[in-house]
Amino acid sequence: MLKNALPFQTKVSFTLLGLSSVLACLFIYVYFNISQGIGDEFSRNAQNQLADTLINNVREQGLVTSQLLVSQLSQASEINQLNSLQNLAELVEKNHLSYAFIYDHLGNLIGPYQHQQSAWPTNLPKLQYQAELVSNGIVNIFSPIPNANSDPHTMLLIGFPISAAEETSVLRSSLKQNLSDSSLQFLIQAGVGTLLITLLALAASYYFSSNLIHSIRLLTNRAQRLDEGDLEVSLALDRQDELGQLSLSLQQMRNNLINNYNEMSQLAWYDPLTGLFNREGGFHHARLLFNAKANQTISLAVINLDGFQRINDNMGYKEGDETLQAFARRLVQLVNRLAHKHLLARVGGDEFIVIVPHPQSELVCSQIATELLALTKQAIQTAKNAHALTLSIGIASTPKDGNDFDTLLKAASIALHTAKSEGKNRFTHYQADANQHEWQPEVLKKALKQAIESQQLFVLYQGIFIADNSLVGVEALVRWNHPKLGPISPSQFIPIAEQSAPLIEDLTLYVLEQSCAAFEELLTNDKEPFRISLNIAACLLNNPELAELLLYSLSEYQVKAERIILEITETQLLSDMDFCCQQLDKLKAAGFTLWIDDFGTGYSSLSYLHKLPVDGIKIDHSFIDQLEHSSASQAFIRAIVELARALQVDTLAEGIETEGQYKILKGNGCHWFQGFYLHKPANQLNVHAFRQHCQPSVKRSLSPKRINAY
Repeated sequence: MLKNALPFQTKVSFTLLGLSSVLACLFIYVYFNISQGIGDEFSRNAQNQLADTLINNVREQGLVTSQLLVSQLSQASEINQLNSLQNLAELVEKNHLSYAFIYDHLGNLIGPYQHQQSAWPTNLPKLQYQAELVSNGIVNIFSPIPNANSDPHTMLLIGFPISAAEETSVLRSSLKQNLSDSSLQFLIQAGVGTLLITLLALAASYYFSSNLIHSIRLLTNRAQRLDEGDLEVSLALDRQDELGQLSLSLQQMRNNLINNYNEMSQLAWYDPLTGLFNREGGFHHARLLFNAKANQTISLAVINLDGFQRINDNMGYKEGDETLQAFARRLVQLVNRLAHKHLLARVGGDEFIVIVPHPQSELVCSQIATELLALTKQAIQTAKNAHALTLSIGIASTPKDGNDFDTLLKAASIALHTAKSEGKNRFTHYQADANQHEWQPEVLKKALKQAIESQQLFVLYQGIFIADNSLVGVEALVRWNHPKLGPISPSQFIPIAEQSAPLIEDLTLYVLEQSCAAFEELLTNDKEPFRISLNIAACLLNNPELAELLLYSLSEYQVKAERIILEITETQLLSDMDFCCQQLDKLKAAGFTLWIDDFGTGYSSLSYLHKLPVDGIKIDHSFIDQLEHSSASQAFIRAIVELARALQVDTLAEGIETEGQYKILKGNGCHWFQGFYLHKPANQLNVHAFRQHCQPSVKRSLSPKRINAY
């Protein structure tokens, strides 16, 4: 734990210090052994040199002594010879000589004089060939003794001891002391050198680690700032080494992350159709704006295009998209001119919000609304058409209508619906004491429940076709025409219904029963393959008795479950896959046909599709829009069809608006087809009339204008 807690610089310093110490110790050890060997060799050589010196000294002394003795022994007088022999014995006795021997000419020993502690010389060479010999610490000197009779000489051998032991000991002690002093001096020098090397290593390590750690800390600090949201920080360091290359790589990674972040932000927060903030982006930045402008007056306007849905229903989504783009350009131009600071967002299909922070924000919003309504006299131009659309606008302001974004948005939405109920093509400021509470979610929830009970809701049906142009079924689409508020979009009341399990259950059963009653004859005829497609809300999948409820409603009209297609949005399956699979298995066992709606827009397409007990997939219309002009879209359709074929499920393409799209989808093997080109949503009477013209035997040109949808 301590090792991991130490800073990197400390670890580097300790490591270099340890390495320096180990190298210093190794150096001392090796050098000490080498120096000891050199010292021993030097000591041996010195001792040998000392011995040679002593031997030379003894030899010189011995030669002098030997010559003196020989001169005495060679005298003719016997008295003198005896005195010489006595002197010789005294020299041996006093240890000046180790021994003295006299040999006759035959080599026989005739005069032994030896000190009692001296060893007897052995293995002496022939006398006549030997002048001296050193053995056992004794210098042996051979000297011939001449005589007057010219007889062969006798030989004197005297042994001079190398008696300088005290001098040798002193010299040896001095030598050892000098060697010891040299070793100590070396050790001191080695220690000082090691200390200096260690200090230099520490200084180098500190400089190296400080330089490195400073760059690492700088890089870490910048990375933390980047993680905290500072996208302007640079990770590149002004270095040419590997750390500099690493920082450049991190900088490139940072640039890629920022680019990806910007792209993701563009996709997540911006509407690809108009370039404005989408719902998520608009709400996020609006809350930031309200938090930053807590003490400033802010007004919010909600703008809705009256009757826009008719463009989608009658002319298709493409025409509707172009209309929204043209209106967005008009709105941006006007708001930029009248409000220096503002926020614009498209928060729904045909709904926009404008937020203006300004001391006179309510007046500015009123001016924007006035001029925007004046511009409705000018038709909105698209590539092929011109649309005269009116607007309904609701305005709410702080602090009188609320102090936070959500409260203000709710108040402006209520004001918007008041404007619609008062005749549309107008703007209305929120008034808490007016009848605007009709649009509040809780009020709408109660009104929706009453509408189901009093059968105010009605159902439209959009045809489903097979490849031979036969209409083999319809999708049921619920609509609500409020007696006071007028038409209310499904995108407004269905989310409210989904917040209450009993209410969405009643709404679903209502649509099912209305559909069964409208097509009871076709649904109960075994010779007709006619089917009803019904959307199932996410919360209904949480009801374990869903299958029983649906079967009970069908039993009143004698309709079999095989005639009902249940469409489940793909993203609804992500919350609890295992439980959803159990519910789908139960619905499948009851006989219902199961489809995945909006396939390709969720996240479970490939990872969970093989687990789901479904009969088909419904390709979302967003993949059909560019089918005629995009090879990627065509490749995507082919991939889905191949995937469906491999899983043995059917494919239905929705949102078909042109003949070219229809032909491409047929050519790629789609099974079922749906879209405005084939059939627009219509009531049951028009569906029956339309069906008479869809028999395979009738050669006809499929036209979206053949039967009016309403």
